Amino acid sequence: MAAVAAVIGMGAAHADTPDDVIGQAVSDLNQGTSLLDAAPTADLSAGEASNLSEQVSIVSQEDPLITDLAATQEGLSATDQTFLANGDEQLVTAAQNLLSADQAFIAADQAGDLSGSGFNSVDLTTVLADGQLLSADFNSLADTFLAIAFPDIGSLLP
Repeated sequence: MAAVAAVIGMGAAHADTPDDVIGQAVSDLNQGTSLLDAAPTADLSAGEASNLSEQVSIVSQEDPLITDLAATQEGLSATDQTFLANGDEQLVTAAQNLLSADQAFIAADQAGDLSGSGFNSVDLTTVLADGQLLSADFNSLADTFLAIAFPDIGSLLP
């Protein structure tokens, strides 16, 4: 339990270089998965146990998608890498927000706030973070497809 509490107190690090951006998003998602996998479930209501299971599923599905996206982007030109930077930074921000939502879920679970039935603020936080991650995925994926379809697209834009 102390390990989980220590992780909850940690802030997510920001990527230093464009090459590290997607790696940072994957790292944040993996950290969230570890937190959720270690979450005690004995005191959770059936609804919250289902929410926890869905959250683990979403995060575990995103990880390989983002990893594949990074592999695809590696072969693109430096100009395209510059074009992709904004979308990829959105992806990192979304992954960090999802990690924060996962940390809030664990904190609420440890406080006993998830034993009742009904939708609560922690549920809303995770739903919004999931939506932000899916939106960032879509933007980064769309930008990647544009860069593949129009090589050196970054040089065409101001």
